[in-house]
Amino acid sequence: MGAGCLKIIYRPLAEYSVRKHRTSIELPLDLWEELKSRVPPRKRTAFIIEAVREKLLRESMKCVILCGGLGIGMSPLTKSIPKAMMPIGYKPIIEHIILRLKRQGLYSFILAVGHLGEHLVKYFGNGEQLGVRIDYAFERVPLGTAGAIRNVEAKLNGRFLVVYGDILFDRLSISDLLRFHEGKRATATMVLAKVDDASRFGLVSIDEEGRVIAFREKPRQAVPGLVNAGIYVFEPEIFDYIPGSGRCSLEEDVIPLLADKGRLYAYIYKGYWTDIGVLEDYERAVKDFFSGLIEDTYF
Repeated sequence: MGAGCLKIIYRPLAEYSVRKHRTSIELPLDLWEELKSRVPPRKRTAFIIEAVREKLLRESMKCVILCGGLGIGMSPLTKSIPKAMMPIGYKPIIEHIILRLKRQGLYSFILAVGHLGEHLVKYFGNGEQLGVRIDYAFERVPLGTAGAIRNVEAKLNGRFLVVYGDILFDRLSISDLLRFHEGKRATATMVLAKVDDASRFGLVSIDEEGRVIAFREKPRQAVPGLVNAGIYVFEPEIFDYIPGSGRCSLEEDVIPLLADKGRLYAYIYKGYWTDIGVLEDYERAVKDFFSGLIEDTYF
C-alpha cells in the first residue's frame, strides 16, 4: 500500500459466517477524511458498499453508439467520411463521446456502423489505444435507430446505454442518470436537453414524476424547450418493444409506445449539448470547442 492511502478490509455481510474471502479497498486519505466528515459512522459501510456496487455496474455495462446513418444533412462532407468521424478540434466526434464516458467508468462499447463503417474500424480497432474495449455491429442495409439496437442484442448482457454518434455533451453525470433510472424502475430513460431554440426538434412533455407523457411537433417559431438529447438507458425488456425484423425507428416506433405504456422516464440534463445534424451545427460545434465551451477530452 502506497503512502497517503488508507486500506479498508471489507467483507460483505453474507460472508461473515462462511469467511470465504476478503476484498481490499484502498482509499486516499483525503477521500477518507471527506467521507468521515460527510457520512455518519453507522452509514459508512453501506455507503462504501453502494459506491463499489455502482462502480462495478458501470464498468460491466455496455454502451451502444449509433453511427450507421448516411449523414445526409452533412453532405457533401459525409460522402467520404462518416458523420461520427467528423473532427471537433483534434478528435472525431465519436472519440469525444467515448473518452467522456470512459472518464466516468464505462469501458465497453459497441459501435453500430453502416455507411463507411470501415473508417471507424480502421481508426479505433479494438479500442486498446484508448484504454477501452470496442466491438462492432455491421448493418448491410440501413436498419434505423431501433433496428440498429436490435442488431446488437446478442452482444449485450443486461442494462445498457445508447448514445447517438453525432451529438456532443460535456458534463453529463452517468452516475446520476443511472440512479434516476433505477429509482423510477423504468424500462427506458431518455435524456432531455434544454435548448433556447427548439424549432428543429420535437418537444417532450413530462409529468411531475419525470414520466414522459407527450411528444409535440416542431414549433414553427424559435422557442425554448426540452428536446431528446439522443442518450438513453435501456433495460433488456426494451427488445419486447422492437419488431423482430426490418427498419425501425426509436423516435417514431418505440419511444411513443413506451410512453403510452408509462414505461419511459426523462432525465433532464442542463449542461452543454449540441446535435450535429447539419453543416451549420458542425461549424458552431467547432467554434464552441475552440472558444472553450466544450472541454477537451484526454485519456
